[in-house]
Formats: sequence, C-alpha cells, structure tokens
Amino acid sequence: MRMVYMDDEDEAKAFAIKAAKGFEEHNEWMTYADKKIAAGCLFAVRWGLLDNCVLVFKLDELFEPVNYQGLIKQQREE
Repeated sequence: MRMVYMDDEDEAKAFAIKAAKGFEEHNEWMTYADKKIAAGCLFAVRWGLLDNCVLVFKLDELFEPVNYQGLIKQQREE
C-alpha cells in the first residue's frame, strides 16, 4: 500500500504542470527544476516516445516517480 498526504500529491501535480509549461516554451529543455537541486526537491524530465510526457522525481527514497502522459502540448521540433 502506498500512503500519501493529499498536499504532497497536489504539489507533485502542480510541479508537473509548471514543468510542462517550461518544456512547451523551451523546446531545448530536457530537464526542469524550479529551485536548487537538493534532497527533497522535485525534478522533472521530458519523457516519452513523442517527448510529450513529464516524468517527475523527488529526491527522496520513498517517492515513487510519476509519468504524466501527454502533458506537454507543444511537440519538440526535429
């Protein structure tokens, strides 16, 4: 069983949306963090076959990574 606080889930979802907007505006970005990378921070990676997913990690051994599929609306230009 996975036990989570609702606030933590909301924080991860809001972060994924923020990362997707950053990826949409900056096609060259492959990763995103909104503050200095340190223990406990959220970190996003552009992900998926079409580069339209946002994979969110938290630098915490108990956090299970989440892939938000199809979240990036603008596709990368080749």
